[in-house]
Amino acid sequence: MNTRPAIDESPGPVSLAVAFNQDSSCFVVGLDTGFCDFNAGIGAAEMLGRANYVALVGGGKNPKFATNKVDYPQVIIWDDAKQLAVVTLEFQSQVFQARLSRSQILVALLNSVSLYAFSSPPKKVSSFETADNPSGLCCLGANIVAFPGRTPGQVQIVEIGTGNVSIIPAHSSPLKAMTLSPNGEVLATASET
Repeated sequence: MNTRPAIDESPGPVSLAVAFNQDSSCFVVGLDTGFCDFNAGIGAAEMLGRANYVALVGGGKNPKFATNKVDYPQVIIWDDAKQLAVVTLEFQSQVFQARLSRSQILVALLNSVSLYAFSSPPKKVSSFETADNPSGLCCLGANIVAFPGRTPGQVQIVEIGTGNVSIIPAHSSPLKAMTLSPNGEVLATASET
């Protein structure tokens, strides 16, 4: 028998993404109704340290920003202090994730990642092919980027300054999770099996 009534029976917003900033002192939540700071659907959200910038990707039932080829999928860099979008990047295919550092923007699509200089306007620095990456797995450190390789289970690590690429045969099945330590020295990955 249920003796305590529910506090709130509404379906409420659905969380689609949660990310801590680089020093884990703040976090942002992407919801199907907005993002934490909370406003339409956000499929991915990433804060830049303690700065005012948040990278946003549309998602959910009512995406705040374009998510399909007709409207050109977008990554929006939002300045929370000014309450406006300060950078818009448009793509030809769905955006699954965006990562920020003070000098770089990393964007994950289904079969590639692109690295941009965080400037106005942003300048594409490089682009890399990946295996299917519907989870948008990618990591951006101060000196490296990491993302799935071209073959399922592989990890690619690229040194930002030199462009040197390392390919690691980490797993025998597709990657399901990836995270980089705050100092950029340790990369942890997990696969389907």
